[in-house]
Amino acid sequence: MVCAGGTGGFGDDLTTSGLLILAGAVTAIPLLMFATAARRMSYASLGFVQYIAPSIAFLLGVFVYGEPLSTTKLACFILIWGSIAIFCADAIKTYRAAKA
Repeated sequence: MVCAGGTGGFGDDLTTSGLLILAGAVTAIPLLMFATAARRMSYASLGFVQYIAPSIAFLLGVFVYGEPLSTTKLACFILIWGSIAIFCADAIKTYRAAKA
């Protein structure tokens, strides 16, 4: 972190240093929890879950924050989720066939 005077921000005052240290833990703990959970999931499920966060960010941007939605962005969104729907339908079909 660089301050306006060109000096480092760590160690200047106790509050800034404490917040910087805390930011590391706040970042690392969820990543460690995700890594632990990811090892216990199937790769197919993990791949599907990886699409949820960007999709939520996209929907929030369009509907909550009023980001302009171009035809290209909409087409990409539809193609991605259409592909996921095909993948899920195939996975369900395969699961049912293996079960029977």
